[in-house]
Formats: sequence, structure tokens, C-alpha cells
Amino acid sequence: MPSKPVLSDADKTAIRQKLEELCEKCWITQGYKKTGIKYLCDQTAISVGTFYTLYPTKEDLFFETIRSIQKKLTEKVLDINRNSRTKEGFAQSMKSLFREYDSKPFLYNVNTPDFQSFITKLPEDAIQKIKLDSFDFFRQVIHAANLRLKMEESQAYGILSALLSTINAKETLSVTCDYFTVFDFMTDRLVADIFE
Repeated sequence: MPSKPVLSDADKTAIRQKLEELCEKCWITQGYKKTGIKYLCDQTAISVGTFYTLYPTKEDLFFETIRSIQKKLTEKVLDINRNSRTKEGFAQSMKSLFREYDSKPFLYNVNTPDFQSFITKLPEDAIQKIKLDSFDFFRQVIHAANLRLKMEESQAYGILSALLSTINAKETLSVTCDYFTVFDFMTDRLVADIFE
């Protein structure tokens, strides 16, 4: 009987990348609960056995996917601020972050039954790893932008957090206006008032 081909490290990396990209799409379109391992395997042309050699559980794939998205998003925001060390650059990074949240609701809407179903299956250490320390991230972004605050750090953080939370009102706002335009307007005004 012929032996099964052994996957090289490069093959494993390529398959993981395909699975994470597909996982992200599925999470957006159908959610965690409705995304099955067999479907993921069929779409990436791998066997279920191969899947389990790469990820012990479906939750491990979803965990790696969200961590990868968070890492890319963090770097994107920091890069914008490193490359444009102005209030306008900071505002642009906020607008970019808002649009990423809009395109990936599971990044901010963690109280849905679908997300709760996912999170309850993770060990505590994994849950802690995906909890973004927003205040620390805020400090990193300000440092990358080389900006100075006009107010207390905690107040500025609260204002910008409240601004980002307006994404929860997008359904209401979109009935009467373009909520991106509203967000962009508020961002430009607030950033001008928060920084020197």
C-alpha cells in the first residue's frame, strides 16, 4: 500500500493561509456555527485528516484567524501613523480601522450568540490572547504618530472609543445618511480638538 505524501513546511504554511482566508470569509458571510470543517476542507482541496494535522479543532482555526486579522489591523494602523505623523494621518488611521470593523463585524460585535458560541469553546489563555488591550494600542498609535494630547490621556481614549462605538448605530444611520461620511466628519473634528 502506498504511503500518504508528507506535507512540507511550505505546504503546511500555504494550506493554513488558504484556510484562514476562507475562514475569514465564512465568518463574515455565515458565521462560526454554520462553518463546517468538511466545507472548509472541500473548498481548499484537502482531506479532513490533513485539516486535523494542522488544527486540532475548528476553534483553533478560528482563533488563529482572528489573531491574524488583529495583527494585520494593528500593523496597518501603526504604519499609517508612522508614515503620516500628523493629525490628518491619525484621523486616516481611525477611518481605516472603522472600515475594517464594518467589514468584519465579529471584531467588534462580540455579544452575538454566534461569537459567544465560539468564545465559550476556547481555553481561558486563548480568550485572553484575543482580548485587545485597546488602551495600550491607543498609546502605541499616539507614539507612532508622534502627537501630543491637549487633554488627559484617559479622556482622549474615552472619546475615541465612543467614536468607534458608533459602528453599532450604522443600521439606524444608514436609513437617512452615509454613516461613513458621518464617522469621517466626527473623526476630523474630534482629532483636531484632541491633539495639539
